Amino acid sequence: MMLKHAREPMDGQPVENTFLAIDEATGFQLGSCVIFCDDNPSLYPARPFQVRLQLEGDHIPDKLLGAAVARARAICAESGKFSRLYTRVDPEDLDILDALMPMGFKDNDGLVKMQLRLPCAGDYHLPAGCVIVRDDLSDPMEQKFFLERYNELYNTTHDFEWLHSFISREGFMRILTVSPTGMAGEILIWQEEYRGVIGYIQTAKRWRRMGVGSCMLGLACEEFEKNRLVVAEANVRARIPHVLHMMERMGFVQAELLMRYPGVDINP
Repeated sequence: MMLKHAREPMDGQPVENTFLAIDEATGFQLGSCVIFCDDNPSLYPARPFQVRLQLEGDHIPDKLLGAAVARARAICAESGKFSRLYTRVDPEDLDILDALMPMGFKDNDGLVKMQLRLPCAGDYHLPAGCVIVRDDLSDPMEQKFFLERYNELYNTTHDFEWLHSFISREGFMRILTVSPTGMAGEILIWQEEYRGVIGYIQTAKRWRRMGVGSCMLGLACEEFEKNRLVVAEANVRARIPHVLHMMERMGFVQAELLMRYPGVDINP
């Protein structure tokens, strides 16, 4: 087996952050890895520098995995920041987990489907001085402002077409919590069959732990009940604990593990 970098950048990443495993006898590609970096202190304050290994292949060769992890660790060290090195793994793919564990990875993060059997019995109230606004996000200027907030928070480059794919869904609604000094939080909801879906929830940093998020969740569930839906659900990243814990306080339970994010925390 031969290990090499790609000849050209892959997915916008420099060639030194790409690895290809090639069968020298057949020329067949056995696997690949591209390393992505995301410096996002607002979303991950404890581990602002996030480095993700994007692995492709049915059976990732150990040599490829070792080289990619070594390069990723070097990137984390060069950043001088508290870092998180991780990859995405299908919940049933235990082989890659077994290969990662000796390299220091731990299976302690993932994407979890949270569900609540309606009605919601959680305690929620509107913070003093705030008002609630409901809309369908049809105003072009509001769409622009939403995309700016979303892309800044997640370090993405989503466009209007991406946003319209959500706005066009059945039962779509945005619920805003507005304070005297600006927006305190917002949530996007829609419905799929008998389920109410919470597609996005965000609370302004200065308004966290003041009941804004819980209030918006409660109001979302009220909307679902009006439409005679029986379940509310949301997909939550375990490494964003304030959202996970807030939903659990409102009565949501972890129903399904959608994706594992095994990783290793690296200190400067």
